[in-house]
Amino acid sequence: MTTARPGRVRSEAARLAILEATTSELAERGYDKLSLDRIAAAAGVGKATIYRWYPNKGALVAEGMLSGHLLPRVAVPSSGDVRRDVTHWLIETSASLTEPTTGGLVRATIAATAEDADVARHYDDHVTSVARAELVARLESGRRDGQVDADAPLDALVEALVGVVLLNVLTRREPDATALGATVTLLFDGAGSAGGRGGR
Repeated sequence: MTTARPGRVRSEAARLAILEATTSELAERGYDKLSLDRIAAAAGVGKATIYRWYPNKGALVAEGMLSGHLLPRVAVPSSGDVRRDVTHWLIETSASLTEPTTGGLVRATIAATAEDADVARHYDDHVTSVARAELVARLESGRRDGQVDADAPLDALVEALVGVVLLNVLTRREPDATALGATVTLLFDGAGSAGGRGGR
C-alpha cells in the first residue's frame, strides 16, 4: 500500500499559504512595499523557505499569476449578440476591478511588470493574452454571423478594449455602464458612425 509523504503535503500547504499571504500583502500595500518578512509571518513559514522557492519578489508575483491567485477573470459570454457580449465583458470586468482588493492587486501587478521583465511576460501570457484570445474568438464568431464587418481590425479592437479596462483601474475611475457601452459602439462603428447616430 502506498503511503502519503507528509513532507510534500506540508510543502504544498506552505506554498499555497505563501501565495495567499502575497495576495493580501499586494492588495494592501502594493508592490513597492511588498515585504517578504510579513509574508513569511502570515504564511507561518521561515523567510528562508520563501527565498528557497522564490529568489526575489518578482518571481513570487509571477508564481501568483501562474497559479491564478492574483487576478480574477470574467469570461466573455456568447449570447448570440456580439456587441452585447463584448459590452457585458467590458462592464463586468471594469466593475470587478473597482473592488478595493482586486484593484489594488491589479495596480500592484502592473507596477511589478514595469520593474521585472519576467513578471511582465507572465502578466501578458496569463492575464492579458487570455482575455485578448477570448475576445478575438468571440469577435471572429460575430464576424461569421455577419455581426462584425469583414474588414474590421479585430486585434486592434481588442487591444483598445483591454486598454480601457487598464486605464480605468490605473486612474481609479468608477465604471460608467453608459460610457463603456458608448465605447463599444465607437470601436465597432468608428467615430463618424457613432456620432452620426447620436445626431439623429
